[in-house]
This record gives sequence, C-alpha cells and structure tokens, in this order.
Amino acid sequence: MAYIPGRKSRKAKEESRKEKEQDKIIDSRPGDIDLLKLKKAYADLEETHRQIRESHIEMILKLAIAAEYKDPDTGNHILRISDYATEIARAIDMTEDQVELLRYASPMHDIGKIGIPDRILQKPGKLTSEEWEIMKQHTLIGERMFQSSKSPLLTAAGQIAITHHEKFDGSGYSYGIKGEAIPIFGRIVAMVDVFDAIVSKRCYKEKWTFEEGFDYIQTLGGNHLDLELVKIFRKIEKKVRRIYEANQTIESFVEGFNAIVPDAAI
Repeated sequence: MAYIPGRKSRKAKEESRKEKEQDKIIDSRPGDIDLLKLKKAYADLEETHRQIRESHIEMILKLAIAAEYKDPDTGNHILRISDYATEIARAIDMTEDQVELLRYASPMHDIGKIGIPDRILQKPGKLTSEEWEIMKQHTLIGERMFQSSKSPLLTAAGQIAITHHEKFDGSGYSYGIKGEAIPIFGRIVAMVDVFDAIVSKRCYKEKWTFEEGFDYIQTLGGNHLDLELVKIFRKIEKKVRRIYEANQTIESFVEGFNAIVPDAAI
C-alpha cells in the first residue's frame, strides 16, 4: 500500500498500542511504599529472630544445667568449656557465626550423662569395665537427643556430644573415627574437655596445677588430640590462663562463702 500522509503505518500503530498497554501497567502499580512501615516490619522480624535465637540458647543452657545435677563435679565445667572453645575458634579464624554456634553448643557435650545411673557418675573410685561401657553410652544418648533437629545450634550440640571423645588416632569412641574426619567442633571440645578435667577436682581425683595440665596437653598432639589445635592452644596460653584463674577466684569465693554459711547451697 502506498504511504498516505496522516495515516499511521502498521509499525507505528503497533508501537502506539504497546505504549498504551505499558501506561496501563504503570497506572495499575501501587503507590509508593511507606518506608516507615517497611522499617517497622523489618525491625519486628529482627526482634522475632532474636527471641527465637535466645530461646534456643536458653534451652541449651538449661538442659546443660540439668545434666549438672546428675554429675555434681561438673559445676562450672560447662561454662569453662564454652570459654576455652570460643578462644580457640577465634584463634583459628572461624566465622563469627561458627564461633557463636560453638560457644553455645559446647556446654551440651555431656548432656547424655543425664541417662547414666548416679551410682556410676558419682562413684568415687575407678569404674569397672562394665561400668565404663555404660558410661561411654553418654555420647550416643547425647547424639540421639538432637539427631532430628533442624536447628543449626542443636545440630551442632548433637555433633559435639557424639564426637568429643573421639581421638585423632582413631582409638576413641563411639565410632572410632580419626583425623580430620572428626568434625572441627568435636576436635576442639575434645581438647578443652581433657584440659579442664585434669585441672579440676573430681570425685575420683585431685586437680592438677595449670602448668601440669597445660604441659600434659602438649604430649597428646597427634595421638589423642589434633596436633594443629594443640599448637594453637599453646599460642593462646595467656587467654587460657585468664579463664582458668578467673574461675579459680570464683570457686575460692564460693568455697569460702559455703564454709561461713554451710546451708547456703541448699
């Protein structure tokens, strides 16, 4: 068809139609978003997340405290484990999220002891081979307590519970895994658990000095413990000592207070 002035070409008509449709789309869009409402909604979401996170942490600590009632010698052990483990995690440059997970999950390492008979947990002497086999079940009990959880915090607690008695050379329990097949959380807690146990008084033993315990840890690298973590432990000796001494001060105060007011602990 010949071009006629004033008449739109087919292409021009198509472009005009698309422009009108686009205008309709723009006209149908909602008005500007209320930024104040958006900020409030975001703040509410953050607050909800914080409350959920704190609820998880509170549950973790209360369960750990429940385990303490079964094993009175543990006392502040779970808090020291958390402090020592946190310092190691920072020293190996874990992310802050991972450091936080370890900090709040590590106190649960012995939660499975809640299923171990008191006659074994509180026995003042050496355990028989039969009693020892029962004691070793606490890692499996701890694992089962958290195995179906979808929470990263509780999953970490279960992982630590089942692996903190594994040894780097594969001679530990419950599964006999070795080397870096043992999760890093389990390897860290294994080391600080051994250290804190030997420098603390238990119903079956007296405590070692800080120096004795620290030097003993150095002999375990490559067999019982991860050698690289043992090296890190030595590098942060001052931080480890500060945690140790702070707790010694607290324990001395509590012992002195109980001596003056013997019924205070009731």
